[in-house]
Amino acid sequence: MRNKGSPLNEAERRDQLLDALFRALGVSDPFVLHVLKQDLEYIEHQGARFRTALVEQPDPGAVKRLRASGGRMLALSEEVGNDFLTNDIEKIILSQLNPDADEQTLHSWMTDPEHPQKDLIATLTTYLSAIDQWLEINSTKYRRRDVRKLVVEPFLRLMAKHDITTSRKQRPRKKIFDALFDWLEIEPKYRPTSANIDAIAREMEPGTSELKRNTAG
Repeated sequence: MRNKGSPLNEAERRDQLLDALFRALGVSDPFVLHVLKQDLEYIEHQGARFRTALVEQPDPGAVKRLRASGGRMLALSEEVGNDFLTNDIEKIILSQLNPDADEQTLHSWMTDPEHPQKDLIATLTTYLSAIDQWLEINSTKYRRRDVRKLVVEPFLRLMAKHDITTSRKQRPRKKIFDALFDWLEIEPKYRPTSANIDAIAREMEPGTSELKRNTAG
């Protein structure tokens, strides 16, 4: 038994957060709670997927610095010219890989049609474009869209399935989703705003009966 005043362990802390979610939902019936807990396992899994994706990705700040360095390198490469990179530098790389090769051999390798020279500036440009796309995908705005698809929409379907409605005084939607995000440990910067959640709920209202059929099982 835990001593009064001692810190909560992880399981106890999680249970408290889940209880806070149930209170926000206004659910206290033991049978409904049992069924709701089972349905929430999917939402919990989705939240874990989102958190795992954040942990596994490199630091966006470091990627931004890499992009800036690559941009500077591209500018300098264009200044010195692609010929310098594909001829002089390529020849040095070949000589480093083949220290016994003479000048004529290196030249024959470089002019061999079966081994066309690389356009290093074009390659670098392609990499920088891909990095730009990665930064866009991993931006806070994009991550909020992930939270919408992985968490918000499935949870609204779950509420529809259990006939859980919201009201500003007795069961405010903001309080419910704050409790949900706390339980799922989603950082505040990735949480959709209350206005966003209200808009998503309105978008889904016409299909509420369809959502119930889709989640009935």
